[in-house]
Amino acid sequence: QWRRSAADYRRCPARGHYLRQHAARYGGGAEGDPRDFSVGPRNAPITIVEFFDYRCPYCMASLPWVSDLIRSRHDIRFVFKELPLSIHGEPAMEASRASIAAMPQGRYWQFHQALMSFQGELTSARIDQLARQAGVDVSRMRRAMSDPAIARLLDENNTLAGDLGATGTPAFLINGQLVSGFNPEALEQRLQQASLDARTRRAAGH
Repeated sequence: QWRRSAADYRRCPARGHYLRQHAARYGGGAEGDPRDFSVGPRNAPITIVEFFDYRCPYCMASLPWVSDLIRSRHDIRFVFKELPLSIHGEPAMEASRASIAAMPQGRYWQFHQALMSFQGELTSARIDQLARQAGVDVSRMRRAMSDPAIARLLDENNTLAGDLGATGTPAFLINGQLVSGFNPEALEQRLQQASLDARTRRAAGH
């Protein structure tokens, strides 16, 4: 199981301990892990973290919104965290491992879009085809997928998501505030508030 229920996290006496450890290690909680792919300036006033699953239909539905923000908003840093759900089985897990393994090749965003846009059965052969079309060296990706560090990162993403109260995908953190699911109205409201807060801080000289 890659997910635990919300009740499990509420019962856990160590709830919050992992999040503090993670923040201390990577300097910024969910936003500061250098193992994650991110787009946008590191000093952007707004940071959005997305926990996602490549087989989640709501994550797929959110892709145009995410892509539009990346294209149009230069005051936002977007951080991607793979969170394959056990209900989506091995295809979700394999796709997540593949995307992380391909990251050092510099084609993560192209591969991410291809995986997130694909609607059919996501077989190993299809993952390889999408990777190849995105400009990824598939042999190199497959070799990297066996690295235990990838399994460890996915496990840590799962723990972190639970510590933050994210019990499904997609889950968005906008400057640390959680918005669960793809709810465009709620996301836009939170984004507007984050923009207002950033302008207020800037006007105050912070």
